[in-house]
Amino acid sequence: MQEIAVFVIVALAAIYAAWKLMPRFWRARLAQATVDWAQRRGRFSDQDAAALARRLTASGCGNCDSCGSCAPTSDPMAAPNVSVLRFRLGESSAERMSR
Repeated sequence: MQEIAVFVIVALAAIYAAWKLMPRFWRARLAQATVDWAQRRGRFSDQDAAALARRLTASGCGNCDSCGSCAPTSDPMAAPNVSVLRFRLGESSAERMSR
């Protein structure tokens, strides 16, 4: 019985991971095919099918399909704001502070 439970949990986790990592185009096609299949069998009305298709294809941040949310907001060639700290080996912090 435990083996069946573990198998079901692992299978569901694999399906979830594949769905999340799948490109948006494939996910949209698979979602539409699933909704069409369920609608042909009378499981959903047109409104329910449209709502389910929207929910299945909705994605949040982390699905990089050119949504632009991760694009840099400034010029990538601009010089970065960098501070350089230099320490000499063998100096104590008191000696560094006295300069």
